[in-house]
Amino acid sequence: MARPSFHILPFTADLLPAAGALLAGRCLGDRLTLPALPAHFEEPAVAKAAIQASLDRDHARGVAAVDGNQLLGYLVGDLVIDAVWGRSAWVRLAGCASTPNQSPELARDLYAALAEGWVGSGCFTHFALMPSTNLALLQAWYSLSFGIEQVYGLASLDQLDLSQPPASAGVEIRRAVSTDRAALASMYDLVWRANVAPPVWGLHLPENDAELRGAYGDLVDDPDATVWLAFLDGESAGFQCYFPGEHSADSLLVPDNCTVLEVAGTHPQARGKGIGAMLTHRGLAYAYANGYRHCLADWRNANLLASRFWPSQGFRPAAYRLARRVDPRIAWGNHNL
Repeated sequence: MARPSFHILPFTADLLPAAGALLAGRCLGDRLTLPALPAHFEEPAVAKAAIQASLDRDHARGVAAVDGNQLLGYLVGDLVIDAVWGRSAWVRLAGCASTPNQSPELARDLYAALAEGWVGSGCFTHFALMPSTNLALLQAWYSLSFGIEQVYGLASLDQLDLSQPPASAGVEIRRAVSTDRAALASMYDLVWRANVAPPVWGLHLPENDAELRGAYGDLVDDPDATVWLAFLDGESAGFQCYFPGEHSADSLLVPDNCTVLEVAGTHPQARGKGIGAMLTHRGLAYAYANGYRHCLADWRNANLLASRFWPSQGFRPAAYRLARRVDPRIAWGNHNL
């Protein structure tokens, strides 16, 4: 087999303009499949700033594949060390792009070069945010033992029928007010209980319960939050909370006029009555009436209820958080035996 004609080198600042052009081209291709994505990242200068934002994170570095003076592709990642993620490495959404005619196999070579340092630093949990629209690129990451952990979906409100709200006997949907603090706080565990259950088996730290309960209650007085509550026969049955989408240098998933569905849940005993659909309709119809044209939401792919429900409400996958966990015994295994 012929040896590749490129060399992999550390990513340096002089490569930023060429990398910006590559990312702009990738974003253009992404929008051909999912037009709801923001258009301004198709401008090389804007894409360059997104890559710079990735490089500005703590413990960030990158690698680049070059052939002579031509940049073929790059990969940028950063390390996160905290109580939630432990020691983890992240490739952000702006952290990977290549020339249009380049094989997605290049991503495998770039990952091997970049992740060697991560593993050498005792970082064995790796995440990569990748666009859902590039199936060949996703396949390259799957072949590196990555799998889909989180889905980021966009709903285009112009394309949804928000005229006729669904209804169900005994169900009331209304906007939360300050006196609903206790009702909302009581539902602080709906999401995490769903995500620690099979087949998700996600992490929840019980020592955070008091803080989490308080944060849920505080949403009723947050001026930026739009909270909807569902009641079944007078008892709290579910909720949804929306915020305005925030734009940053690397917010590749937030188009103009976008609201973000930050958190939502339905009591298990209230499921099957259309409450989730009623909450979603009310939330999206209200957002549309107030000038929003898109909604961003995310969910665990292994959460069977969520992964079936949100696409049924008009959310199309825009990106995936891919995850890989390297066997930590590689750190001490004696390879000379």
